Amino acid sequence: MREIHALSDQTISQIAAGEIIENPASIIKELVENAIDANADRISIRLSDNLLDEIRIADNGDGIEKSQIHKAFSRHATSKLRTISDLDMITSLGFRGEALASIANISQMECVTKTADSDFAYRFIVEKGVVSQGEPVGAPVGTTMIVRDIFYNTPVRKKFLNTTTKEIRRIVEVVELLALSHQDVSIHLSRNQKTLLHSKCSDDKINHIYSILGKDIAKNLLPISFDTESYKIEGFIGNNLLHRATPDREFLFVNGRGVKSSDIARAIRKVYRSLIPLNHYPVYVLYITIDPILIDVNIHPQKQTIRLSNENQLTTILERLVEENLRPKREIPTVDELNDNTKEAEAQVPEKTIFELSRERKIESEKPKAPAFDFSDRAPLAAEDKKAYGDKPEPLFAESSPDIVAINVDKEPAKKAQPLDVSLYQFLAVVFKTYVLFENKRDHRVLVVDQHAAHERILYERYSKKIRERAVATQLLLVPITMHLSPEEMHAVETHMADYERLGIYPEVFGEQDIVIREVPEHLLIDDFRQFFLDSIHLLDEGVNVKEQNIYKIMRLACRSAIKAGDKISEEEAYALLEELNDADTPFTCPHGRPTMIHVEKRAFEKLFLREGL
Repeated sequence: MREIHALSDQTISQIAAGEIIENPASIIKELVENAIDANADRISIRLSDNLLDEIRIADNGDGIEKSQIHKAFSRHATSKLRTISDLDMITSLGFRGEALASIANISQMECVTKTADSDFAYRFIVEKGVVSQGEPVGAPVGTTMIVRDIFYNTPVRKKFLNTTTKEIRRIVEVVELLALSHQDVSIHLSRNQKTLLHSKCSDDKINHIYSILGKDIAKNLLPISFDTESYKIEGFIGNNLLHRATPDREFLFVNGRGVKSSDIARAIRKVYRSLIPLNHYPVYVLYITIDPILIDVNIHPQKQTIRLSNENQLTTILERLVEENLRPKREIPTVDELNDNTKEAEAQVPEKTIFELSRERKIESEKPKAPAFDFSDRAPLAAEDKKAYGDKPEPLFAESSPDIVAINVDKEPAKKAQPLDVSLYQFLAVVFKTYVLFENKRDHRVLVVDQHAAHERILYERYSKKIRERAVATQLLLVPITMHLSPEEMHAVETHMADYERLGIYPEVFGEQDIVIREVPEHLLIDDFRQFFLDSIHLLDEGVNVKEQNIYKIMRLACRSAIKAGDKISEEEAYALLEELNDADTPFTCPHGRPTMIHVEKRAFEKLFLREGL
């Protein structure tokens, strides 16, 4: 065995610094948080062309007493707490006392600071964690931290940095989070005299958000609020027109700190599923105030994750709050509003879906066309329809199926939306055998309805209603299905027996590890029901409950049963389609989140023909 050595203080400090300071964004986060804790309301961040050369952060906060500077740069020194019990009541952003010490151990630092009762500002040089004697200089009240030659003594950390562009993007994201968390603080971020972000103080939260995230987001946000003894929730959620291909516009703040919570994000996304395109994420800025004793903010080195003692209760409240505020205020998109999202949505369409759609169209082209469609009493699928789909129906579960639609079928939608006065719309034509055009002469707009997406939504809600009303028709199997399960699979089936029966699947216990299924839902078009049921059990292990699995199934069934692009419909059928869609609980999108209808304003045509302003 090799000889054991005690590490030097310098080595220990550099190791600790590597855990706290990962990149330039980490430095900015720590120093800006210190400035906010020092009651600053104006903070300036200046980046050098090479990010590692120099970062300068100036604030107008309280400043640091000259006698306290040496303590400030020592490890585990903080003004935010004294004993371990103080951790239960932390309200400040920084409190561990390692930020300044960590930054000083991987860079060359300069600190200029002045308090209100001091005649002079003082300048300190910090090298390898050692603080020089301060010299008096002229400077306003506040603190300026200059960090130079970052990672000069830790080349391994420097080696694993991303490109300058990516590191700048990471810095902007950090500053956005800090700026959004404090509407009473103005933060200016610049590089080479070019402004990257400038948040402005405002009593109006939406104006503050506008200065950070821009007009396109701010104009599509809906306010929400909720207040109890345990929680205070306020902020904004995006409407159904606002969504992004990545989750980087999901902002959550707890007691003023920007944090991540997978459970909260999952609960909010659940409400948006089927209202926005697949693989897109909602936009929200939420502020939650909670008793500090109910949260633990010290479970992540950068304090990016929190633990809530009653998180399940909070997620339930958030889910209901978002649904109640979102559903009554949904809007029909216009062409202009869809332009920015179309390319992203197309890029996100899974390859499997494209192949499935192609296969469906091929099958449908070989199927005899009915002379007319009965929208009110159209059966789920007749026997000849089953035959037309062939011996191998489409798989009802994809690898990503748990994330596609997850709507609680136990409860009715929050509020039925009636977006249109159908009497104002006059049928014009069907173009490309897919898009039905209606003109609204009063409002000078044309309504374009996707006949497949619209009918898919109608059928989807019809099937969902049958489940809610416990009216799922079943059929007896000529040959019952017997299955031998593992102990874990058997436990899952027994636990969810009532849910399966409610959906028209009746597994009976047949021995210690065997079940028999004699009855299945009438509308389930599955040849290998044995494999379907096993897949269902395994999804239970992944946290996808039986109800959510069935929602995905009926979504696929609705898609297969609906009118396809290319099917010919009459004027009367077009009106019937519009009326049923208008009466749907969620008329704006198909179950996959694609638009069912859009408006084309008269001015859009005028712009195309250069008539605008004439």
